[in-house]
Amino acid sequence: MTNSFPIFKKNIFIQRILSIRNSIISYSLASALDIITILIISSIFDRITEINFIGNIYFYIFLTLLLIVIRTVSVFLLRRISFNIIFKKKLKKEKNIVEKYISNRLKNSADDNDLNLFKEKLINSCNLAAVNFDIPIVSIISELIFALGGIIVLLSIFGLKLFLFNLPVFFLLLLFSKFVARKLNNLGKEILKYTEKRLNSIDNVSELAIELSALGDSRNLINYFEKVNKPFNKVLCNQIVTSNMMQIYTESGSFIIILISLICLISNISSTSLANTATSLAVLSRMVPSFTRSISFITQLQFGVPSVVRLSQMNIKKV
Repeated sequence: MTNSFPIFKKNIFIQRILSIRNSIISYSLASALDIITILIISSIFDRITEINFIGNIYFYIFLTLLLIVIRTVSVFLLRRISFNIIFKKKLKKEKNIVEKYISNRLKNSADDNDLNLFKEKLINSCNLAAVNFDIPIVSIISELIFALGGIIVLLSIFGLKLFLFNLPVFFLLLLFSKFVARKLNNLGKEILKYTEKRLNSIDNVSELAIELSALGDSRNLINYFEKVNKPFNKVLCNQIVTSNMMQIYTESGSFIIILISLICLISNISSTSLANTATSLAVLSRMVPSFTRSISFITQLQFGVPSVVRLSQMNIKKV
């Protein structure tokens, strides 16, 4: 596919996304299954709430519970397959890094920076790229697929009114996510820089530890290590705080969107039936978190972007 479109060959992010396409397909199938399950259950609700309903209601209750169980097991299995694909790819990438490093070690035997870069890629970048880029990408695409299906269902029930009422909340979330994304991107660059320094300081500590232990004075070495270790942990702390801040705001946005939607349902702005009301609640309970999680994952991506760039450099120049 990348050979057919040269622009894909040059863009490292598109290349990485295409490399996890099987994981995306598996995770997205779980979201498609959610939509199908809700529509089937909705049709069951529609049937049993008919005025002239004739049938065994317990059969339909059992069928609904069975569908929920099948959906739960299937979604779990599909997502597990998706994550397994991502980490198998990570394992393969790490093996490739080690092979390239060994094959080029003779040429760079005296290069300490090369050794630190090798350690950083193997210990830090591969992990950050998988957790903060691959998994968010897979999740974003999957969540947006469900959100798109949910929008179609809700449009058929409410029209555009519900979305116009909630539009200001989405705009506020997008504006805030842009600020958080920029901050996470900067933190992602800092964590790469301090990881290299930290690995170098660990090597130095291990080399001098025996000598200083014999002398009984390790204060200078500890202070040296702390100068690197303290900012490293501060960056990690800031990343967690910033990500958590985004999560809190998206949760608050979810509450507001659900509240507005419930008011629309209670006020019956579109004269919906009982079955449609149940469908709307089911879709909203899953769709609103899909939107807000997607926004949160988009900001999380920015922390993984520097790691993806760092890993791509091994394909451009020798390690």
